[in-house]
Amino acid sequence: MPLSYSDVRRILEILDSAEHLESLDVTVGEFELHARKPGASAFTRERAGQALAARTASTEAAQAVVTTETAAAEEALTEVPEGLLAVRAPMVGTFYLRPSPDQPEFVAVGAVVQAGDTVCLVEVMKMFNTVKSDVAGTVERILVGNGKPVTHDQILMLIKPSKGA
Repeated sequence: MPLSYSDVRRILEILDSAEHLESLDVTVGEFELHARKPGASAFTRERAGQALAARTASTEAAQAVVTTETAAAEEALTEVPEGLLAVRAPMVGTFYLRPSPDQPEFVAVGAVVQAGDTVCLVEVMKMFNTVKSDVAGTVERILVGNGKPVTHDQILMLIKPSKGA
């Protein structure tokens, strides 16, 4: 029985909320899930790298989930500048600014958005999850490149709220 999207999401929520747990490895049939919190020990990162290198089946699924290690290596904005609001990743996955490669971007720097507008997608195991703006305003910065891995709660973009928002 393969893991469903909701199973993977729940496993990642458990890892995220556990204070004394920095990594988690789950194997169900041929599917392997290796999740790491940013700052996980070098031993667990080395072991995850070896397991990922040894995999031949389900590489794309594992790659979409094993992104905390890559994203942690990149410098990410952790503090939201005053006067701006953050759009955050709802889960670990791959960030996309376009609904498909041949379509225009949802938003660009300087774009005006309304509350509820889709601003990007986060893909996990071939499932695309829309990320919406919580506020009306102007996109000030986009912090992640299209097609790059993201971690749960990572800041994806900053929006300057409209005066009435």
